[in-house]
Amino acid sequence: TPDPGMDFNAIYEAPKDGELFDYPDTAYGVMSWWDYGHYIEFFGHRMPNANPFQAGVGGRRVSIEEENQPGAASFFTAQSEEEGNAVLEAIDPRPDKAGARYIMSDARMATDIFGAMPAWTLDTEGYYQTIWTGRGYETIPSTRYFNSMEARLHIFDGDGLKHYRMVHETEPYPIRPDEVWYKQVYNLVFGGNIPVIHTGYVKIFEYVKGANITGTASPNETVKISATILTGQGRTFEYTQSTTADSQGRYEFTVPYSTEGPIEGETQFDTAPVGPYVVSYGNTTKEVRVSEEAVLNGEEIKV
Repeated sequence: TPDPGMDFNAIYEAPKDGELFDYPDTAYGVMSWWDYGHYIEFFGHRMPNANPFQAGVGGRRVSIEEENQPGAASFFTAQSEEEGNAVLEAIDPRPDKAGARYIMSDARMATDIFGAMPAWTLDTEGYYQTIWTGRGYETIPSTRYFNSMEARLHIFDGDGLKHYRMVHETEPYPIRPDEVWYKQVYNLVFGGNIPVIHTGYVKIFEYVKGANITGTASPNETVKISATILTGQGRTFEYTQSTTADSQGRYEFTVPYSTEGPIEGETQFDTAPVGPYVVSYGNTTKEVRVSEEAVLNGEEIKV
């Protein structure tokens, strides 16, 4: 990842009461659960948004009536990409900056310690449900769990998200309860069709503006875009989006992956599309290549 412009070994003067620290424009945070904040700082020499001092967790402390403060708890339990984006933007007081550029997740965050995240928001209902399996009642993750940003990122690899791209994953390291069980539940109970396999134990995503792909099809026609993503572990998965053209046939996608590889001074990712995006509607298919500059700067690409 790029140099954040902060010397790990330096001692910085604290700002006066009521003032904010003057971070350089190159500075950024790394969003993860608070358990891992010291690892990110000590081993990675990067600034975590939350740490084991439990700073940056966000959420609520006394009552569900309180405002859900921005932080790790409110980000990972957010029920939509837009809600998650708003949390990242709110963490940094500068209007043109997000509080985190990278999001780190591991398999435990998506499984056995996930329950701690809604607990910090005091809004714990509905993430799990009880069903009859024929062998007795069993508690399984629910729709609210699968809609959370943590599940969208770790279980679904960020599929369909507009501003989050996987940039690295480690090798799998199965734990109990493992992600395979969660994926089996999603497929069997919620009608999903995701591969039931172990994937990277740790996954790193980057929050980007995304390139805007625009074009025209028939009015009100369904338009799809897809790309096959190859990780540094040799695993492939499909990234897809779908939209409906407007009454004049115009459509737009915001996509987070570059098809042309990394550029100097920015993220040196090892996870990327194996080829161009494919836009399809009716009997038409079109290939679209996207530069890294377009992804980072939010540029438009006309098809």
